[in-house]
Amino acid sequence: MRHDDARPEMAGPVAKPPFKVLVVDSDPSLLAKARSAVEGLSIDGAGVDLTGATSAAEARDALQRHPDTALILLETALGGPKAGLELVAYLRRELGNQRTRILVCTDERDSETGSADTGSEDEAIAANDVGDWRVKAELTPRALRTAVAGQLRTFASLQALAAGRKGLARMLVATTGLLEMRTPDVLFPNILPRVVGLLGIGHHALLCIQGDTLPRDRKIRVRASTGRFAKWKDVEVAELGEPRVEAALERLSPSSETIIEPDFCALRLRANGGITGMIYVEGRNDGTAREWQLMELFRNKCSIAFENALLIEELNTSQKATVLAMGALAEYKDNAATGHLQRIEKLVGSIARELHRREKFRDELDADFVEKVGLAALLHDVGMLSVSDETLGMPGELTGIDMQMIQRHTEIGHRILAEAAVPLRGRSLLSIAAEIARYHHERYDGSGYQEGLRGSAIPIGARIMAVADVFDALITSRQYRSAWAVEDAMAWIVERSGRDFDPDVVDAFVHVVRRFQTDDPGWFPKAGGGHGMLGGAIGRKLRALFGRRAEAM
Repeated sequence: MRHDDARPEMAGPVAKPPFKVLVVDSDPSLLAKARSAVEGLSIDGAGVDLTGATSAAEARDALQRHPDTALILLETALGGPKAGLELVAYLRRELGNQRTRILVCTDERDSETGSADTGSEDEAIAANDVGDWRVKAELTPRALRTAVAGQLRTFASLQALAAGRKGLARMLVATTGLLEMRTPDVLFPNILPRVVGLLGIGHHALLCIQGDTLPRDRKIRVRASTGRFAKWKDVEVAELGEPRVEAALERLSPSSETIIEPDFCALRLRANGGITGMIYVEGRNDGTAREWQLMELFRNKCSIAFENALLIEELNTSQKATVLAMGALAEYKDNAATGHLQRIEKLVGSIARELHRREKFRDELDADFVEKVGLAALLHDVGMLSVSDETLGMPGELTGIDMQMIQRHTEIGHRILAEAAVPLRGRSLLSIAAEIARYHHERYDGSGYQEGLRGSAIPIGARIMAVADVFDALITSRQYRSAWAVEDAMAWIVERSGRDFDPDVVDAFVHVVRRFQTDDPGWFPKAGGGHGMLGGAIGRKLRALFGRRAEAM
């Protein structure tokens, strides 16, 4: 993916908070000298804020209240021979603060070390992580200013290193698994929590898309939202009543892919085909170079995931259109079963999801299978294309070669689909469809065709399809009978559970149909309608499966 070198649009410099410096000395002269020394001092745009403490107890309280203290100017003799070093130990060990710098300003060089030699001084400095050790009498205002500036720069470097480590950790969390989110429905809701966690500036965020509707237009639409925007989804940004949000998103362009302002940031995600993703996060940020670099890294990663998801969605749409066309070819002569394919797809997929929810057939039913099986089921009768119109239109009971041709549609359908699935890796949609086509007329007790498989030897997709196909045939009008009532069709299937159908599949089927009756009663076909040649073929298939009692169906 192309990467623009253009920096993000950023607001003017944001005032940085001053460095907090704590002067700990019972003698107020050190605080006065420090105030004079640091007057006007600025380190990377940040000034200095001095406070004083006259005892170790006051200093402890100040450090608890201000854990971001950058520097301590410490007189070690605070009412006891080791009070100063005990305060340092409290800071480093009890508070776990390893960043605050310490500059010891002592009246006498040997006041705490017990020796004036350089070796003892070095040991004390190393043991207590003391940044510097000075004698007050030698500290001119210029020398103190230089020493304070050096320690503050060290503190700023430690802060930057820590922020960098945290930023990298947040980046790993934000980008982990992005490329595995392979569809927009999965990716879009997961982007916002990640970018919000990465930036740490607020949880009010929007993910918007431009150009993903047909016909194409330039309208920006909300696809995911969080925080105060959470109620908005699948609406145009222009309808939100948020002119600042709309203006910010309109500013995004190939030359301004990241915009950082004091109270929001916006990112542009690119994709082929004229589709653009946009992220808006509302909240205060400091606009530092580190933050925009993190956002640029995230934006680039997110753009790749965004484009991949759209490409996969397009492939899936194309695949579904192809499958629907192939399935429609197999039933195009049937004027009786309008909506058969759509009902089969929904019923098979819903039964599979219910079985997966119940943790049935774990070896066969995983999330990938559940996602594909409904679409694969549309091709169950593709082998019927090999049966002549003459045979399909033949009145009465078929015998001999004509019945063999009808029954061979399972074998022919399997061969067509299995050959098409050869180039595809893993358990593809076509390989699942091939199994369903071959085995959906097997019976649970082994009395079906072509191979007489029984029980779990029949692939789970075919066991689900057997229930769905027969149910849809029963509740649809045929040339030799009227449609059955849904309750009668369900009762008939339940009665044959354990003989013709897998009992677990039947249980899931009943649950699914009950849910359809409550949530989507219009899903069931309306009574009446014509009867085509394939309708007659389905009737003969039922009679072949269930004998003469199918005449009553």
